[in-house]
Amino acid sequence: MKLLNEISARAQSENAVPWKQEQLETAFPVPARHMQPISFCLRGLVVSADDEIRQKLAESLDHCSLRAILASSSAEALIALTRHNVCMVLCAEFVTDGDYRGVVEIAKRVDRNLPVIVVSRTGDWPEYLEAMNTGIFDYLAYPPIPGELPRVIRGAFLTRLRHQETLPMEGSSIQRAGGQL
Repeated sequence: MKLLNEISARAQSENAVPWKQEQLETAFPVPARHMQPISFCLRGLVVSADDEIRQKLAESLDHCSLRAILASSSAEALIALTRHNVCMVLCAEFVTDGDYRGVVEIAKRVDRNLPVIVVSRTGDWPEYLEAMNTGIFDYLAYPPIPGELPRVIRGAFLTRLRHQETLPMEGSSIQRAGGQL
């Protein structure tokens, strides 16, 4: 809770200026006791600055029998990813401290096989190509076509399940790196 208060205080005091990666690493070191080994899970992380999008994405996870963990910034996503074992990340194009790129970078540093789905209100083709080049699982226009988001969530879940079956049970990439991002 103290970390979330620090994030909120910083966001209010600096008008939500995006955090640089080195600031995140310095301000929010990841204690080893918060790391969890990779194991089968039924949780997804939802990251969006927009409350409506966050709730709709959480509802989509719920319809797929997955529990949503909610965050509004990259910093909160980092905390959630290090404290909870999630099987995917759903991220809106904008978060309170930047955009989806920061969330994708954090998610891939935590676990390179973690599927990330980005939703965008703009649906811009060059943005789509750039997002796909960051290694995300999929990029969808928001609001999505009916049935599209649950289909993509199921696909990401099955992809994650396949990766989990082939990975040794020796812990997350953060644990193997000694608790440092």
